[in-house]
Amino acid sequence: MKKYLAILTGILTATSILSSSLSYAQSTEDTVEQRESKIEDKKEDLLKKMETPDEILRMIRERAEAKLVEKRKQLLRKFKIAAALKNGFETNPLNDQAEKGDWFVEEELTMNWLPTFTKHLAADVGYRVTNQSYMEQTDVSTFDNDFTASLKYYPFESHELFLQPGVTFEWLNYPRDELATYADTKRFLKFKHYIGTKWYYGGKYEYSDKVYDNKLARDINKNSLSEIVRNDHRNTVELYATRNIAKYSVRLKAKAYRNNSNDEYQAYYDYYAYRGYLTLSGSFLKDDRLYVSFTPDYEVKSYDRRVAVDTARWDNVLNYRLDAYYTMTKNLELAYTYSYKNSVSNAEAGEFLDITNSMGITYRF
Repeated sequence: MKKYLAILTGILTATSILSSSLSYAQSTEDTVEQRESKIEDKKEDLLKKMETPDEILRMIRERAEAKLVEKRKQLLRKFKIAAALKNGFETNPLNDQAEKGDWFVEEELTMNWLPTFTKHLAADVGYRVTNQSYMEQTDVSTFDNDFTASLKYYPFESHELFLQPGVTFEWLNYPRDELATYADTKRFLKFKHYIGTKWYYGGKYEYSDKVYDNKLARDINKNSLSEIVRNDHRNTVELYATRNIAKYSVRLKAKAYRNNSNDEYQAYYDYYAYRGYLTLSGSFLKDDRLYVSFTPDYEVKSYDRRVAVDTARWDNVLNYRLDAYYTMTKNLELAYTYSYKNSVSNAEAGEFLDITNSMGITYRF
């Protein structure tokens, strides 16, 4: 009997163990299926959230266009503003034989808008106002306004060549000499061509139409013409070539111009002029803080019929100019200018010597 009870107990125990094992196995199997189900659900959610290839391309395109628009805005917002103050002494501001020197003060404000529209087209729009006041020789004090607008066209993407048509409007006011005040409209065409990194050359043609506010033209008998103000027309052609050598450069420039006026007395303001320049410039000191430019030039002016002694008048003028600029900070600059002008002529009024020294400061915004 005890034997049968032991066997029965063993069978029940085994059955219980097997049942527990099957139950655990079933529980484990259900947990794995649930996990796999959750993973599949997550995959479906991720797939739903993922963009299609078309949508991805659209997003990339929109971002690129937004960046391009912002870049164009930056190119259109390119401005330059500078204010300068200068003080100097000129030995002969009237350019006559009296040679009475005088001190002067000069204030200048310059503003430029330099937008870039495309790879091939840009612009340069500028305004400059200058007030120059002499202490004693007030007749030559001036208030000058210049407005210039031009386009720059680059035929090649390398930008090695550009053409620049434009116009300049100038109103030069002499507060103490109303007869000298005039308005000048200049139409011009410039070009510049780079040959590698060391050479470039260029040129300009300009047509000037200068109309005086109050100065009357004269007839052949020197009588003032009623209500006909003096009007000068000038055609100018200039060419130049520049060679860069490290931080230095050498430039040769030639200019020729013809002036015609409606003042008929001895064709007083009709003449040809030719001028040649040599410019040497370069940067010096640490970080190229000092920039120096030296330009000698010589001008020959030949009048049509303006009498000097027994022949037509001529003027030969020798000029020297030295400019030095020292950069103090990113925005602040010191400047020194020396100019020398010696005019030799067969007319007494055309002979004079004028020397100017000036120092100034410029702040660039």
